[in-house]
Amino acid sequence: MICGFCGHEFDEQQGKKGCGGCPGGCHSVHCPRCNYKNPLEPDLIRSLRKIFSKNDVHKGDE
Repeated sequence: MICGFCGHEFDEQQGKKGCGGCPGGCHSVHCPRCNYKNPLEPDLIRSLRKIFSKNDVHKGDE
């Protein structure tokens, strides 16, 4: 995922989940660089990102 504030690209597991400071519970991922609260990436977007990242790896083999 890409942080909406600082532009840092990070894996969702690297971010801090469930900060405990949000009313009703935190359902966001906080950037490991700037701690900005980013919404969770929808499953469809995550799946498409994986598909396209696999295709990018094979482009250099052409």
